[in-house]
Amino acid sequence: MPSNGHMKYMDPDVLRSIGSIELKARMLVEGLYASRHRCRFYGYSVEFKDHREYVAGDEPRIIDWKTLARTERYYVRRFEMESNMNVVCLLDASGSMSYRPQDPRRMTKMEYACLLVASLSYLANKQQDSPGLVTFTTEIKDFLAPRQGTRHLYTLLARLEAVRPQGETDLENVLKKVALRLRRRGIFILVSDCHGDTNAVLDGLRHLAARGHEVVVLHLLDHDEVAFPFHSLTSFRDLETGAEIMCDPLRQHREYAARVTAFRDAIREGAVGCGADYRFIDTAQPIELVLRDYLLYRRQRA
Repeated sequence: MPSNGHMKYMDPDVLRSIGSIELKARMLVEGLYASRHRCRFYGYSVEFKDHREYVAGDEPRIIDWKTLARTERYYVRRFEMESNMNVVCLLDASGSMSYRPQDPRRMTKMEYACLLVASLSYLANKQQDSPGLVTFTTEIKDFLAPRQGTRHLYTLLARLEAVRPQGETDLENVLKKVALRLRRRGIFILVSDCHGDTNAVLDGLRHLAARGHEVVVLHLLDHDEVAFPFHSLTSFRDLETGAEIMCDPLRQHREYAARVTAFRDAIREGAVGCGADYRFIDTAQPIELVLRDYLLYRRQRA
């Protein structure tokens, strides 16, 4: 993986695997740039939509003369306009994202998340959309409004380079503030381990979705958090609060597994319930496969 400058998170293998797949919006978004995304407005395009009856003031060039010949009634053709969209990545920069796995070959959650964000931002920029970035803990730490252009993309990647995970997180507070700052509808991609009060996390997601945004939740956990591969008496420390607890992993494994499953199910059901897309990601999964499979899923659904 490249490690110099703002290209650190531009993994060529990842970008090659998704280069031919467009990040498509499920909802209709509004915008001015004629890119490859349908919006809810009607206008002129090569993409035919439907007919409507002619009314005084319509331009004669959009009258469908063949339909007039068949029905002896005037109809005009309507076409779908296309629109660019904002693609804003919300990156959790709290202390829990810095967990370093037992296997030194695996990335930390933060490194994995930054690579996800860099790849999605690169893809959005490539298809003439506007990537943006928000990093947060209990408050918004860094805010980069969505824009187009290579220079903006490089600025975004440089901001990723500077992220240092630390402190606690407050997803509900942050998501509500983001919704107030970014009013134009678009795609909001949350990349987080979603630790904290589950109800508060879901309230934040519902608030963002209620504003008309399309919300995507990439629920990222380290493989150690999922598999709990500990065997001897171990002291566990909360990377956000500093609290420590000593336990026997072998005796606690079953209860731990049940709690993690319940936690994942609660986030998934809450996210889907408010209309968001949910994707669980284990850091042991190859990132290029995670991206490719999810983007293919979105394209097929669209």
